[in-house]
Amino acid sequence: MRPSRLALATALSLISTLPLAACVTTPPPHERALINNELCAQELSKGELVRAETYCDLGLEFSPQYADLWANKGIIAMYSGRKDDAKKHFIKALRYNQEHLQAYQNLGIIYTEEGAYGKAHDNLRRALKVNPDNMETRYSLAFVLMKMKRTTEAKKELRTLLAVNPGLSDAHHTLGIIAYSENEFDQAVEHLTQAVQLTPDAPHKWHDLGTALMELSRFAEAREAFANCTRLEPSNSSCINNLSLAQRKAALTDAAFKELKDTQQAENSAPALYMLARQYREKGLLAEEEGTYRKCVKLDGKFAPCHYGLFQIFSEAHKREHAEVACKNFLKYGTSEEFPTEYQTCEKYLSDATF
Repeated sequence: MRPSRLALATALSLISTLPLAACVTTPPPHERALINNELCAQELSKGELVRAETYCDLGLEFSPQYADLWANKGIIAMYSGRKDDAKKHFIKALRYNQEHLQAYQNLGIIYTEEGAYGKAHDNLRRALKVNPDNMETRYSLAFVLMKMKRTTEAKKELRTLLAVNPGLSDAHHTLGIIAYSENEFDQAVEHLTQAVQLTPDAPHKWHDLGTALMELSRFAEAREAFANCTRLEPSNSSCINNLSLAQRKAALTDAAFKELKDTQQAENSAPALYMLARQYREKGLLAEEEGTYRKCVKLDGKFAPCHYGLFQIFSEAHKREHAEVACKNFLKYGTSEEFPTEYQTCEKYLSDATF
């Protein structure tokens, strides 16, 4: 997870680590520079980067030391993927105004994305000195502190955020990640649950909640979390795989099912094993279902329903050779009177296989 980018609603800027001696006395901006800066900001808010830069450059012709114009040029470069240019422009903005909040914030974001957490930390700290009430800066700093493994400081910043606004989903999520890394799984689940309640459309947060729930053996809840992740992001392989695992563990640890399984296995008859296999099928436990059918036909090779169960598994898995054998065994030991639908299905399958 990365800190979110700042909104391009006003003239945004970026800042770097400059010595105090670099500060220069700047004259007030020319009226035409102010006008062009406003036009630049308007085009930025619309995503019109080329037009925005045209206005910024024109404004700089009137006031080359106007920090907001350099900051906006940095924003333009940042959103154009020219991070090196962006940093240069932000540094220049800071040279002319060492209290440019947005400049510090955005430099912090760029350095965070580059993995330069020390530089990100310094810029975000300076931004907080400019405005301690800025919550986005404080969250970005907490995220960087977490990345630097300074978790005590990160938790302090996140708790400060939540004291001001308990509804910050990202703050709860990051506290959950930190708690998980410290093996405090109950705390992790508490914060991650609040995170998904606040932003239920975030698949990565459902994934992380499911992962923490698995550590506490709360498999049914983990299954639900991974199912939500998969619903929101069907291509998420980690959620798909973990959903299958959680479903399996939830089924196998379910008290009522465990009692049924023990009862059927203790009876150790072909009908009892068949019933158990169908229960496995309902819960999506295909490996256990197949294994139970095999035990069934080993115990009583003439018990037709278990042969049909194997046929279903093999045909669904496109294992035609095995499916045909199971189908023939079913027709050998079953009758159309006992199993009319199954008998017809098997006959059709074998008939199709001959063409």
